[in-house]
Amino acid sequence: MGSILSTFGSLAIGGIVASATIVGVVSAQTSPSGDSPANVNQPVIQYGSEG
Repeated sequence: MGSILSTFGSLAIGGIVASATIVGVVSAQTSPSGDSPANVNQPVIQYGSEG
């Protein structure tokens, strides 16, 4: 009986960890464009400028 409970407990904890990881990855990939290195919709191209 104890092994069955520990199995279900492990499955529950594993599911929580997996869902938290997936949410973290998805939120990191869909974060606002300010955190991204480039913006596809409005590229910034500076020709001939030396700063």
